Amino acid sequence: MTARTTTVVRNATPLYEGARALLGYFVYNGYSAYLNLPLGNLRNWWNAGLIGEDGRPTALFRRVVFDFNAFDLEKLATLCALYFHIYASHKQANAHLLRDSPKKRVLYLRGFDDEAAVAATDTVAVGISTVDTQRFNLRLGAGLGDAFELFKALGPKDVYWETLGHADHAYGDYGAIIRAAGAPIRSFYLNARHWQADIAWLAPRMDYFVVYVSSITESLLWELHHLIDAGHAARTTVVFDREAILTKNLHAGLYAALPGLRIGALRWRPDRQVKPADAIDALRGELEKAFTVVSADDFEATLPALATRIQAASGPLPPAERVGWLDFRFAPALDDAALTRLRGLDEALAAEIDPEHGEPIGCLPYRINQVLLRVFTALLFGAHRDAGTALAVYAGTLQAALDFYTAAGRINERVPATDTPRYLDLLRDHCRSAADIAWHFLCAGDCHDFGDHTAAARTTHTHHVEAARAATAHFLAETAGPAGTNVPPAGAPA
Repeated sequence: MTARTTTVVRNATPLYEGARALLGYFVYNGYSAYLNLPLGNLRNWWNAGLIGEDGRPTALFRRVVFDFNAFDLEKLATLCALYFHIYASHKQANAHLLRDSPKKRVLYLRGFDDEAAVAATDTVAVGISTVDTQRFNLRLGAGLGDAFELFKALGPKDVYWETLGHADHAYGDYGAIIRAAGAPIRSFYLNARHWQADIAWLAPRMDYFVVYVSSITESLLWELHHLIDAGHAARTTVVFDREAILTKNLHAGLYAALPGLRIGALRWRPDRQVKPADAIDALRGELEKAFTVVSADDFEATLPALATRIQAASGPLPPAERVGWLDFRFAPALDDAALTRLRGLDEALAAEIDPEHGEPIGCLPYRINQVLLRVFTALLFGAHRDAGTALAVYAGTLQAALDFYTAAGRINERVPATDTPRYLDLLRDHCRSAADIAWHFLCAGDCHDFGDHTAAARTTHTHHVEAARAATAHFLAETAGPAGTNVPPAGAPA
């Protein structure tokens, strides 16, 4: 850890702002819900007098070997699965882009569904969103997904709908996450700082374009202008949904009124303006001058003609130049200075929690919390291998705690012996799930690399698990004495 960088979080706002700048409300909510765990632990310990003015554990806290209230497997597994779905979707899209398929490629462009959210309580928020784009996603996939290769940018609500009902996969069934990602439409993650360059790079590698107009936004207008300027308009069908635009007008009025309704604190609100009916109709008239335009209500009826146009179309590049891959630029869409500060914290946390070369363990609950924070910062920057090593450290650390309490035969004098198996099972669940998720992260490779990484992953995984287990066992032996002879205080589950 460099002398100029501290891992003490005195202002959490940059971390939450980083999560906010990833991919809309649902991803922000998943990341911030997880971040509440390590930051909430720090707040609780501060309130209990266990954290000093320097932000580090006090002498009293260093006597507390374990805090069973300080970790949450559901939040950890949910964050990791959320990230992995985004990554797997992008990698699957690259897999199709890297092969020369006889199927025609179609790039699907559209305005995203709008969403707002207000806090009903400290832990519950109420969301208000449109669904027109999601409905058309399903219609397009059902109509064209079998015959053609469909690609799109991953939208904020896509992640919600595509992971709905998959909560059980989060605890280690990452094969199921991979299989569910990106079908029938392959999805690229596009960073808000780079999306225009990425669309411009993708466009000539496509044979045809379908643009769903359910809103009138600067980004959608830029895409339409780009198709015209780049000479792709003749290979584009615009599906115009006037009713969806009017629905967004209603939502725009509601979003503007939310602060005055005093329902709760605003957690998320898009900046939308009402579009007059004559402006909506004028836009369609202008689009008809450059594109083939159909109404959303007529989409299914026009599918055969659309399929014929797609089959007859070909992109401008020769086959060898169409093959390629798009970088996975997963990171907060913040300015360079903000990103530098967040990366500095991430690098400092990585150095601190290294079980061999980092800071010696002085307080085990605090060290575990720093590992949890490192998982967050690594996944904030799409560094799943780094998150995998942190999770391996987490698994090894908790395995040493499990070894210790198993040998002791009890948690402490305040916990009945009959409850000990429940605590041990809790540790086992965390060890097993963290080790499994770490393994999948370490095996995942780069977004364009489809080789076998199991040998390297096994070496890294085993090394970090065992190094963390040994360091933690040494700390426990030094702090608590032989297991069973001097069981130290431990926080009990609520």
